[in-house]
Amino acid sequence: MTARLAAWSRSVVSLAVRAWGGWRGASWPIRTAIAGGVVLLALGVGLAGTWAAGSDADSRWSAGSPGTDYGPGPGPEHEGPNPGRADDPSQGTQAGSAVTPPAFVQDFAQQPGTGRQGPAPSPTAGVEIAEGTDGCDHAYGGRDVCVPWEFPAGVTDKCGWLAQRGFKPLKIEGGRDRHALDRNTDGTACGPGD
Repeated sequence: MTARLAAWSRSVVSLAVRAWGGWRGASWPIRTAIAGGVVLLALGVGLAGTWAAGSDADSRWSAGSPGTDYGPGPGPEHEGPNPGRADDPSQGTQAGSAVTPPAFVQDFAQQPGTGRQGPAPSPTAGVEIAEGTDGCDHAYGGRDVCVPWEFPAGVTDKCGWLAQRGFKPLKIEGGRDRHALDRNTDGTACGPGD
């Protein structure tokens, strides 16, 4: 295993020397590519070193605390739960290999001299909303009808435009006719005679 690692290291050094020679005479985009290659090469060297060494360092961390699985085996001094380890009942339930900490309870609601408050009274006044806020002129046909607050530019026959979109004659609410759709003043916009 060591001979294989040494041969691999020599080839890496040889490649690095060639890359350095190419770096000095290369343009900016090629230098960027070479730098990226060197970074990937360094990552490869690190991974290969870990693989070649056959390290089991990660296995020491799998129980949630480093090094507790290594050392003297169970004996009289190790009887019962081990604080900080997964078998300690005071540590709560486990989620994977990590120990779940106890819940943190906020105590700001238990201040002295404070009592429980009941619901606040419902508001009695309505909310004022400016006309045209929703893009509709509700003076025509009631609250559930939406005659546009502003007709599209270039529309000269507003009643014809509304009829094309399925509007029938509309009762005028509140006596206000902003769009002048009730020419005969009978209280119905876009009705017969308008």
